[in-house]
Amino acid sequence: MARILERIGRFCARNRRWVFAVWGAVAVAAVVLGATGGGTFVQQDRLPGTETQRSIDLLRHNFPDVTGPTATIVFHPQRGVSMTDWRVAVQVGQAIKQIGELPRVATVENPYGGTGGAKGPNAVVAVAHLKGTARDLGPSDMRALDEATEPARLAGVDVDYGGIVSLILNQPKAGPEEGIGVVLALGVLLLAFGSLLAAGVPIVVSLVVMAVAYSLIHFGASLFQVHPTAPMVAAMLGLGAGIDYALFVVTRHRRQLADGMEVETSIGRALATSGHAVVFAGGTVVFAICGLWFSGITFIGIIGLASAVAVALMVAGALTLLPAVLGALGTGIDRYRLPRLRPDKATDRWERWGRHVDGHAWPYAIAATLFLLFLAIPVLTLRFGIMADSTLPHSNSARRAYDVTAKEFGPGWYSPFAVVAAVPAPAAPTRSAESTKTAKGWTELRREPGGRLEVSPDDRPAPNPEAKRLGEDLRRRFRGVHNVAAVLSPVVAGDSVIVTVIPGSPPQAAATADLVRKLRQDVIPPVVKSYPGSRAYVGGESPAIIDMATIVKQRMPYVVAVVVGVALVLLVIAFRSVLVPLKAALMNLLSIGASYGVVTAVFQWGWGIRLLGLDQPMPIVSFVPLFMFALVFGLSMDYEVFLLSRVREEYLRTGDPHESVVTGIGSTARLITSAALIMICVFLSFLGQPDTMVKMMGIGLASAVAVDATVVRLMLVPALMSLLGHANWWFPGRRRPAPPRSEEAAPREFETVG
Repeated sequence: MARILERIGRFCARNRRWVFAVWGAVAVAAVVLGATGGGTFVQQDRLPGTETQRSIDLLRHNFPDVTGPTATIVFHPQRGVSMTDWRVAVQVGQAIKQIGELPRVATVENPYGGTGGAKGPNAVVAVAHLKGTARDLGPSDMRALDEATEPARLAGVDVDYGGIVSLILNQPKAGPEEGIGVVLALGVLLLAFGSLLAAGVPIVVSLVVMAVAYSLIHFGASLFQVHPTAPMVAAMLGLGAGIDYALFVVTRHRRQLADGMEVETSIGRALATSGHAVVFAGGTVVFAICGLWFSGITFIGIIGLASAVAVALMVAGALTLLPAVLGALGTGIDRYRLPRLRPDKATDRWERWGRHVDGHAWPYAIAATLFLLFLAIPVLTLRFGIMADSTLPHSNSARRAYDVTAKEFGPGWYSPFAVVAAVPAPAAPTRSAESTKTAKGWTELRREPGGRLEVSPDDRPAPNPEAKRLGEDLRRRFRGVHNVAAVLSPVVAGDSVIVTVIPGSPPQAAATADLVRKLRQDVIPPVVKSYPGSRAYVGGESPAIIDMATIVKQRMPYVVAVVVGVALVLLVIAFRSVLVPLKAALMNLLSIGASYGVVTAVFQWGWGIRLLGLDQPMPIVSFVPLFMFALVFGLSMDYEVFLLSRVREEYLRTGDPHESVVTGIGSTARLITSAALIMICVFLSFLGQPDTMVKMMGIGLASAVAVDATVVRLMLVPALMSLLGHANWWFPGRRRPAPPRSEEAAPREFETVG
């Protein structure tokens, strides 16, 4: 592979104008495609195999109008305005009426019309059930909704939205916070290179590639249901990895130029060595992230795919666009140097550190392991929960909608449970082929062109008395259950019935999850058993996310096995060693445990939570640990590959297992530290995003990289390699390398390692 990469580097440097033209065309085409054909980022609306999905499928039979996305509209008065004023009530009622007339709205639960909703002295809550899927909605629908609620605003009433509307209105977008992350990364590069021009190269290349990646992800949202977190995670990981990959290649290139190597030759050798490590590091990250497909949840797999696309494009940019840029700069890459800054003099200090760790291997191995285990202690109390509007920052409209609803009606009214039950359908009465029994009596069916018969959508099947009795029995049984605040009257159509249950606790509380499990396992089965052939399912927003957490727990072992297995195979191929991959996997698991502990302490224990713009501790979103495992494992392999590539290179040259570690630390420690600082700056810059999941990911990834690049790579790994000695590089059928007779060029095998 090294020879292939060297040819690629030379070709791109020599034909840089063609490379610039191709990348420019790709970037323009991708941006235009994303801008003109991009879709809306939405939450997945299907959870196959879960009780929530079965409840939705059952609803579609007799309640098709309430199976689409929902929008919660909360009307609350401004200062000096009373919702009990009849003039205000008329305007709010008019606004709700106009909402119901919108083309996208199937039906509205209107408290004034007696069809649901909630009305109190200081707030009115209406729920709009929309047609189609979440992906069918767009900004124009949101503008229409705003126009429909204008009468209420003119009467001095504020309107806040929850549900799908909040998701559409808060589409992911870059802000000044991400710009700060890039600026901080530029500062780290300045310290690493001491040259403004050299520092700017990785930034420019990464931003160009990221524009392509983001545009492709945006276009993908028009074809698939892409979660709003996907572009943020992809940008977070792509920018960090892209700048790091360019950093490693540029560092090698500058060193070779300083040694007198010709520009084109140096670019080729940089790709053959550092580029080789970039391919394996990036490949490990991509395969690790793609392991998220084994989670069994489509939207998690799509987020992983989006991130993998970003990282793969960054690798492609580092192997093609970067050599072209370096070829264009020639020997002037170190122009605009900063005075009094000589970063290359740090090598001797890091070699002294490597010898120090080598001489005290046992103490450092034990201390580093204990420190990582200490950081992981909070994981023992980790509690999975749901991401609800109640956990968002107060600046978010959905959070304000929740706060008003919770204050006026109770914390559970915002996210009620929908218990959907059905009894066996009675034998169909004898009737003509073109008539059916509906709630309006015997009516004629409309014959459509082509001979197909359809019932008018306004005609619901007549209530089955048995279904009505089942609904009443469920309602009576729910009333005596702890933490049930209210149970609404059953709504019956045909052989199906909906019983709405209002929990007494907020969506993110453990008591709410306990209530869902209690209803499903203890309360509903005895009632349904007395109606042979009947079935009942608990659905709704909170039960859906609880079901998702269950799937994640069940599939987590498969994801771990796939990610670790693929990483081990890649490392065995890269280093032709048995112990090095096993040790790397163990070290990565320690890093992951430490990052889990930090996330638990911050978000669940509430340590410093207000610094993140949040006002309360919260459980960990169920799929965040799954994401973090794949991402952290992949990123940790980056630093493992770059460090051990240099160590192995030196080991093959000298045959000394101890001095090779010292040399590897000396030549890569500053690089790894700089790369880690860049990653940390990029990850922390995303903490300004309103999405709490992005905040969790940012804290988790930043802490994982910080621990991995310091405690693990600079203490634990060299200590263990010192203790293992030659055994590090044992591989079946291979002999131990003999020390060279002279200090001349490295063996031929070194040229293929990087």
